[in-house]
Amino acid sequence: MSTSTQTSTNVPLPQFYASVLRVLTPIFDGDVSVGDEAVQAQLAKAIDDLYLISRMITSLGLFSPNESADELSDRDLLFMTVPWVLGEAEQRGGIGGPVPRTEALKRSETAYGAFKQLLNSYGIETSEEGAGAVPADPGRRREAKIAAYKREKESREKITVSLSCVYPPVWKLTHQSVLPSHPPSSSNPTVFILALLTEEDSGSVSVNAEEKDVRSATLALLSLLSALTTGAQANTAMELELLRHAPPEPEQGPLEDPRAKRQEDEDAAWRLDRAPPSAAKPKDLISGGGRVLRPFTIMPSMGNLSERERLNSEVFRASHRLPTMTIDEYLAEEQRRGNIITGGGQASYDKPTESELMELEGEMDNYKAEEAQEKKRQKDEKWAQYTDDNRKGAGNTMNKG
Repeated sequence: MSTSTQTSTNVPLPQFYASVLRVLTPIFDGDVSVGDEAVQAQLAKAIDDLYLISRMITSLGLFSPNESADELSDRDLLFMTVPWVLGEAEQRGGIGGPVPRTEALKRSETAYGAFKQLLNSYGIETSEEGAGAVPADPGRRREAKIAAYKREKESREKITVSLSCVYPPVWKLTHQSVLPSHPPSSSNPTVFILALLTEEDSGSVSVNAEEKDVRSATLALLSLLSALTTGAQANTAMELELLRHAPPEPEQGPLEDPRAKRQEDEDAAWRLDRAPPSAAKPKDLISGGGRVLRPFTIMPSMGNLSERERLNSEVFRASHRLPTMTIDEYLAEEQRRGNIITGGGQASYDKPTESELMELEGEMDNYKAEEAQEKKRQKDEKWAQYTDDNRKGAGNTMNKG
């Protein structure tokens, strides 16, 4: 590592990469809102660090087109995940408008492409696995979705099994924040990257663990990221297409409010029962013959009160209603009552249906296959019973024809 790189990071490359992943993990998990300015600042800093790590990897010459994956160490294989993490981070940026969003998506698309190209150059991913085109036929699209889901599930299970062989139980109890003893299938891939990245530095690897377990977990992790990249590329292309056909933003020019002059001349108070302007003279209100020329209100004497105290006394009177809760409290109460609809979107569309999950479970395990067949049999029996009890057209008995 060069002297300038050490001065910029002050830590070794693996530790520097691990620190960036710890910052990005809650953002990728959705634990924090990406719309928050502080979160966007952390995301921008992490993206800059990822670009710095990418330049450091290039300067060190970790990857070369003249070598194969067998010649790389397990630690070097983990640094192949940098382009994928960069693509995920860029996808969560650019929320300032259509133009910055389009630029962020293009950078994300470039990072995803670099990750796929790197896997193909080392033969870790075949051309069939790397094909990211979405089939036009609905049947083929369904088969591709099931195949991608099956591939992702197999990769996650393989990673957890390999990591359970690498890490002893004592290490799991003392590092629950990095790797749970039994990670769920929905664990963020950055958790697996952190676990494999820090296993050599922690010094807590099991003495019975073999190098093939670490190697197997690393290769399964790259396969998982490749499967996730295929779906992310399709979503990115779809969003770019929508932004490309979006109407242009209106030109932001100086807008003059016609009410500004009137608000400057008059009192800023919003109450309807404010006193008439002091500039009005008695002869403007009542004529010499006692006829009222304009409406007016007789107010109590304010001779002993200053103007500031008089205005203060007219604020928040008995008829004024103060808010009883904040907007956040109101939304939380509506969420508790179930009045806020959640879900839907692309993630819900990509999620396999119940029938597809039962079919997939039946293919994976014989015991689960029997349970899935029993569930399907009960479902078909209930439907047959319903159709027997409710003959088609039986409800239209009063308004025939």
